[in-house]
Amino acid sequence: MKTAPIAVFSAPRGNGKSSLSGLVAADALRAATRGEEIALVAGSVDQGRICFRFARAALGEDGFRYIDSAQRCAATNEATGAKLRVLAASGRTAMGLVRTPLVIADEPAAWRPSDGALLADAIVTAAGKPGSDMRIVFCGTLAPAPDESHWWRAMVAAGTRPGYYVQLHAGDRKRWRDLRHVYAVNPLSRISPTFRETLRRERDEALSDPRLKSRFLSYRLNVPSADESTVLLTVDDWERVTARPVPARDGAPVVGIDLGGGRAWSAAVAIWPSGRCEALAVAPGVPDLSGQERRDRVSPGTYARLAESGALRVADALRVPPASALWGAVLEGWGRPASVTCDRFRLSDLLDATAGTVPVEPRMTRWSTAAEDIRALRKLALDGPLSCAEGSRLLIAASLAQATVKSDDAGSTRLAKRDPSNNTARDDVAAALTLAAGAHVRAAVQPRPDGFCDLDDVSDAEIQAALAAERACYAEAAA
Repeated sequence: MKTAPIAVFSAPRGNGKSSLSGLVAADALRAATRGEEIALVAGSVDQGRICFRFARAALGEDGFRYIDSAQRCAATNEATGAKLRVLAASGRTAMGLVRTPLVIADEPAAWRPSDGALLADAIVTAAGKPGSDMRIVFCGTLAPAPDESHWWRAMVAAGTRPGYYVQLHAGDRKRWRDLRHVYAVNPLSRISPTFRETLRRERDEALSDPRLKSRFLSYRLNVPSADESTVLLTVDDWERVTARPVPARDGAPVVGIDLGGGRAWSAAVAIWPSGRCEALAVAPGVPDLSGQERRDRVSPGTYARLAESGALRVADALRVPPASALWGAVLEGWGRPASVTCDRFRLSDLLDATAGTVPVEPRMTRWSTAAEDIRALRKLALDGPLSCAEGSRLLIAASLAQATVKSDDAGSTRLAKRDPSNNTARDDVAAALTLAAGAHVRAAVQPRPDGFCDLDDVSDAEIQAALAAERACYAEAAA
């Protein structure tokens, strides 16, 4: 496997990946024959210059010519005419790779999303051409790639397989406080007391600041993490949700619905009284799922796997799934729900689809109501009883990774689009989950510690039923 044409290496920041890339490039240039070019690809020429200067130091000045300007970095072996070039990440760049025995891809997570995905496809495809002897080395930290669907993180996560040799140095999120574990994940700390002290100081700072914790996890343990103040659910809370036993469907669930428009999906999440949670989504049929993957810049096969799991449906031949398509999927999958909660701006569409068969609650998206629903979801995840059915976990997790929470000066929160154009973030399921969680908490009667109920949370019918039961008890006692 170690002779695979594509090598993938990922390690935490600060462990010498750039110097290693420069040394490999230098050795490749020495071995290259006339007319061959070694390509060092980075997010920009400035970024690639870091590796290039390590290569230049390894090669020395005798026997080599160099260009190191604001726009170009290149080295030429005077004896053979072979070259080393620094290229900025662009899909157009890779189309011209001819007689290139080695491509070194430095810090792929920092490449611009669209150009990076095009470039990765182009160079991987070039390595598979008949007669090609190209070798590719992808080398970098997993962050700041935003989520698991990013092509770079997906490439690493797939592991060693035919054509790929993958080596990943990453820590355990649950052991980030343990300095011995932190040192073990960072090989350079074994020979550098200064680096060990830096890791210890950053760990101590992260203990007191969630924003620094996410940075520490991402770059010092190579475990990509978002600022916990901006995520809808933390990884720890999601793990609690997936670790709980999932009860059987019992009773009618409350359902949160987020109807998409344009490129967006439509999503529904059901939560039963026991806390069991399931999700489904309906995607447009035009373009097809592979076309939507390319448009949304996610790893090929991501949406296909969601469709295979049954959680994602496709509205064949339609660019915008109608509300009736999602409602039909809800009835087919879960039966008639106890209630439906939706964004008030799509109330008329949903009322047409449901035809008055279930209560529909429009929910305003102002700060106060959004904050109430988000608090409800986080409480259900942290304290229970929220638990997620196996078939829905992949869909919900993918959407949670895209969901971003924004706070105002008063401390209220609401979901915000990661992409202002509303075209790439697939947070539709997370929005439906938040609506369902709020409805679930509002539907439950919360007893006070003294055994009484807060009447604001009790319906008139429940009050009358309780009074009738009390009168019956008195009548029985009198008899």
